Amino acid sequence: MDVFRSVASFPAGEGRTVLTVGNFDGVHLAHREICRLINAEAARRGARSAVLTFDPHPLSVVAPERCPALMTALDEKLARLEEQGVSAVVVHPFTPELARTPAEEFVRRLLHEGLRAGRVVVGFNFRFGKGRAGDVGLLRAEGERLGFETQTVEPYMFEGRRVSSTEIRRLLASGEVEEAAKLLGQPHLVAGLVVPGEGRGRTIGIPTANLETPPVLIPANGVYACWARIGERASARHPAVTNIGRRPTFGGERRTIEAHLLEGGRDVYGETLRLEFVSRLREERKFSGPEALAAQIRRDTGEARGRLGVQG
Repeated sequence: MDVFRSVASFPAGEGRTVLTVGNFDGVHLAHREICRLINAEAARRGARSAVLTFDPHPLSVVAPERCPALMTALDEKLARLEEQGVSAVVVHPFTPELARTPAEEFVRRLLHEGLRAGRVVVGFNFRFGKGRAGDVGLLRAEGERLGFETQTVEPYMFEGRRVSSTEIRRLLASGEVEEAAKLLGQPHLVAGLVVPGEGRGRTIGIPTANLETPPVLIPANGVYACWARIGERASARHPAVTNIGRRPTFGGERRTIEAHLLEGGRDVYGETLRLEFVSRLREERKFSGPEALAAQIRRDTGEARGRLGVQG
């Protein structure tokens, strides 16, 4: 998969593209269906399938107070799009100037002239251009005028639930990581650098890896069964119990992410730890002291092994 950092950098002279446009946060099941559609149509036409997305998120520019916590950092989003088999991704800078671009100019300059769209596939509620004035009707009319086709995709449903980034963020924010994983097509991922903590876990015989808080959506406070991968793009995974919260037993105030690797072993300080959230075990709560907390964590460990299907 080729990645281009602006529409202007997309190579000329390669013929028409089968294109989709959107934020693609999470690359969830509905996004994957759109990728399947553009790949199939591109193969039929002997064309290139392409995704146009933006960095930063448009709301961070036009209405920062309404910009959601994103589920995927840009590098993770690109990796997931590559897994979907698209030929090219264009990550176009979203600037105040782009936000002021009239919808018709957006279509002409970016989709038609820049990416040479032969077909544009978008969701039924796609909006674009200054003030989000452009909709599917305008896109179709402009496509007819400029010479490309427009295909809209109806809401994607899974187990009776509409799949959307908004719904998945809601599930994660309430700790429902199993339901979120169904709509994502994989467990929610939180990756961060392992940094020194206060060492309290080690003093009670349960050492933890403390993550530097990453700029992605963190699930609700609580204790979770996770798979952990050590290092960027590592294939081996390790069972883990992860606590998200303020450590009330120790009077903590700062929200932390602490993972206890059930297999123990190597020192992971300075490594990137990638946590895949499989199941919520319980809420975070205050215990009478370190001994009571340690006893509960041992129970959590046994429960996590069961949820992950690994032997004790």
